[in-house]
Amino acid sequence: MKKYIGRMIQWGKKNIVILMYVLAAVFIEMVSVLAVENNPVITRPFIELGILGFIACLIGLVRKNKIRLGICIVLLLIQTILDLGFVIVYDMTGQYFDYGMLSLRNDAMGILESIPMNFIAFYASLFFCIVFIVFGLRAVRRNAVLEVKAKNRIISVVAGLIFLVCSVFAVKNNNSGTVDKYSKMINNSQGSNYTSMGIIGNVVNEFAKGIIYTDMEYMNSDKIDDFLYETVTEKSPKFGVSSDNNVIVMLVETFEWFSFIKSEEYPNGLDLTEEQIEYLFPNLTQFYNESVVMTNFHSREKTDISETLSILGSYPTDAYVDYDFEYNTLPQTVPNLMRTLVDENIQTRSFHNGFKSFYNREKTHKIFGFESLTDSYDMYDMADKMLAEGKIKETTMHDYLSKGERNLDSEMIETCKDVMFPTDKRFYTYITTITMHGIYYERDNLKEHMEKLRSVYTPKGTGEEAILMNYVSTVMEFDKALGVMMKDLEKKGLLDNTTIVMFGDHNCYYQQLSNYVKDIEDYDTKNYYTDLYKVPLMIYDKNLEHQEIDKFTCTADMVPTILDLLGIRTYENIYYGNSVFTSRESVLYSRAYGIFVGDGIVCRSLNNLLYVSDMVSKEYQQQFRTEAKELIDEIRYCDQVFYQDYFGDEKNYSTFIENMKKIQR
Repeated sequence: MKKYIGRMIQWGKKNIVILMYVLAAVFIEMVSVLAVENNPVITRPFIELGILGFIACLIGLVRKNKIRLGICIVLLLIQTILDLGFVIVYDMTGQYFDYGMLSLRNDAMGILESIPMNFIAFYASLFFCIVFIVFGLRAVRRNAVLEVKAKNRIISVVAGLIFLVCSVFAVKNNNSGTVDKYSKMINNSQGSNYTSMGIIGNVVNEFAKGIIYTDMEYMNSDKIDDFLYETVTEKSPKFGVSSDNNVIVMLVETFEWFSFIKSEEYPNGLDLTEEQIEYLFPNLTQFYNESVVMTNFHSREKTDISETLSILGSYPTDAYVDYDFEYNTLPQTVPNLMRTLVDENIQTRSFHNGFKSFYNREKTHKIFGFESLTDSYDMYDMADKMLAEGKIKETTMHDYLSKGERNLDSEMIETCKDVMFPTDKRFYTYITTITMHGIYYERDNLKEHMEKLRSVYTPKGTGEEAILMNYVSTVMEFDKALGVMMKDLEKKGLLDNTTIVMFGDHNCYYQQLSNYVKDIEDYDTKNYYTDLYKVPLMIYDKNLEHQEIDKFTCTADMVPTILDLLGIRTYENIYYGNSVFTSRESVLYSRAYGIFVGDGIVCRSLNNLLYVSDMVSKEYQQQFRTEAKELIDEIRYCDQVFYQDYFGDEKNYSTFIENMKKIQR
């Protein structure tokens, strides 16, 4: 026994550089996971340990300790950079890496303004790297050249292959097991991607899933039809009240209630009186008082997904509509249905004071049914043309984006209002704003708003408050844009027959402003954790009296709600949500974040609860579970619609149109 122990000690001394590398790599990975999950434990480290063992065995074939040390230092630095990169992505967006994100890489770089360095992960990883280098150099001085016998080389190669096979088997088990991803949405008891596999393990697994395990077993048309056309939506008490109206949908970037609503829910909001709020936000205040207000509306998505959900009403798993399905046929979108069932001559146009190439909007908005998408470049040309023709005395649209600032929403509305809101035809207009997009700092083009804010509010001087004030100034700019729109509609005589739907695409996660204002640090809180995702949804319509609806609603409810108001009946299983005017509550499934959200409930799967408020009853938990299971079925079949380009088949397209026309009679 002593003989074998002695050999092991001797082997350990010779291979101390490799052993230290493995330990340093494990510690760096655990620290990085700790920075994201507040827990360093990785429950299924088989992919990562297999790769690490394979690398260690390969390094063991090298005779010179100096070269071993150099290879290990390079590998540790690469791992540190990768881990820190994915930690930063999580800190910025709250998202774990998935393969589909590669489609968004150019867009992500386009919005990157500052990197919120995670100092815990950075300094801890740096510490382990330095410790490894110091002790590694000592080991090199003691043993410059090592004897690697032929037998030991064979053992290293065999051991390395065994480690590699274990890693491959772990990847295969994750992606091609007997349990499909829809069943995992119900039964998966594992933690987050990083807690389960580690950061590097998750990256390897996602690449394998995206490159190798991409095939989906397609259902036949009859089975899909039976599900899609199973149930017709019920008519709400507001069904058809807007049947003759124009429609304006406004996606308001990073829109939060706390900017212009005083409430105990926002303990760290600006201490403004009701009179001061009305002074700073006259148009939003009036709009709120004259609209149907969803006080319990939630969004937990990125802008591109929120935008698509509000137009299409569903979203695929493991893919992005903007890039993976840019050529699909989508007759179920609101603009396409309005053209098919309401008025074939209706004007359907979308507007964004960013760039049409961003999120591939220039292609996807065509399949959504928009005849055109007007972006900032188009708006600059429009303003120049109006100036040249003498219609305006000075430009209405400045190019602030090239100066590193956001374009102004009020300038977009002022420039495009005659195209957005025509008087000679019915219209469906979709507007995506940009001014309120983070990061928040004092902007020259918002100086007027900031001066107005400071005239009624004296700051206390904290860093978080400064960020909040900068954010509030962007909301004041949107208030100005809203005023331009409402006055133009009223002047043209369109206000009484136009339905305006205004919503926030997501909470203000930039600089963790939402967490700060709502005083929510983590899941361990007495507040409703789901309040973090609570954002505005308001519907203005002269046929609707002011009303506050406090049932749980989400972004997926918007399409069914708009169709309900327009008097268009449809099929429940084609859309993920329900009209806000029915009694039925929806469950939010977040494509970007891989979670289900209900009223006071957050879960990774139905058997893996992350948070349940003390206020949630057992009855509601059961209702949530039932609704979530039905949603998972809808996701399963809607995935088929997307991945097969189901309506791209002429027969399936005709069946959809015929069925939709049939249920309108």
